Amino acid sequence: MYRHLMRVFMLLTLCLLAACSNGDQMQNAAFTGTIESIHNHSAIIAIEEGEILSSGGRVSVNLAVNEEETFEVGDQVVVEYDGAVMESYPLQVNTISIKLIN
Repeated sequence: MYRHLMRVFMLLTLCLLAACSNGDQMQNAAFTGTIESIHNHSAIIAIEEGEILSSGGRVSVNLAVNEEETFEVGDQVVVEYDGAVMESYPLQVNTISIKLIN
């Protein structure tokens, strides 16, 4: 009886560990859009394409992640972010990279 209970307990523990470890991982995501305004090191981007579009139409991003480019209002960009979206207005993301589209 004791062995049986220990096996059940170990099985449940392994299942819980497997479930918790897979749910915590987020994958990077990306979207394209046009810069509408720039304020210091951040920009408001009108989203044109990407999964984030289902959460809203505008997003604030950090331009400082790409110090090699000079961004201007009207530029089309591709933004990579960590997958998490803060649902405020405008939306906010943790910007990983931002690149100009030629």
